Amino acid sequence: MKVDRRVILAQKTMLVIGLFVLFGLIYIPAMASDRFVDNGDGTVTDTKTGLIWAAMDNGEPINWSGARSYCQNYSVGGYTDWRMPTLAELASLYTPGFRNKRGYHMTKHIDTSAETCWTSDTRGYDAARFNFTHGQEYWLRQSYLGPGRVLPVRGGN
Repeated sequence: MKVDRRVILAQKTMLVIGLFVLFGLIYIPAMASDRFVDNGDGTVTDTKTGLIWAAMDNGEPINWSGARSYCQNYSVGGYTDWRMPTLAELASLYTPGFRNKRGYHMTKHIDTSAETCWTSDTRGYDAARFNFTHGQEYWLRQSYLGPGRVLPVRGGN
């Protein structure tokens, strides 16, 4: 039985493409998570943005004004200049190819106990939250006390 050279070439090409895809599935998410450094003091540095994040959120439902107050009074890692993140800053943590231990698309170094976190962005009585399950922003009343959390940040703006 004679095999056509074109068939063998096609099979080799498919094997090489498959290996590149497999490499991308393994290596690219690892590269995204490598940009975060656990500082060992309750903080995590994002080497891409230079921002320093709290290693965990506030741990319970909170409304927007409570979230702002929580960040202003936060003092972990020897720092007292914590603040609420902007929508763009919080969205920069979204990592589609990786899930943390709770299943959210975020680095393993940051523990969020809910899929959404408040941001400092406001429009009238509404404020933005970012969803780490779906990678979407949405707006709620600042007084809303649902399952969202807040994740303090420092540096940047």
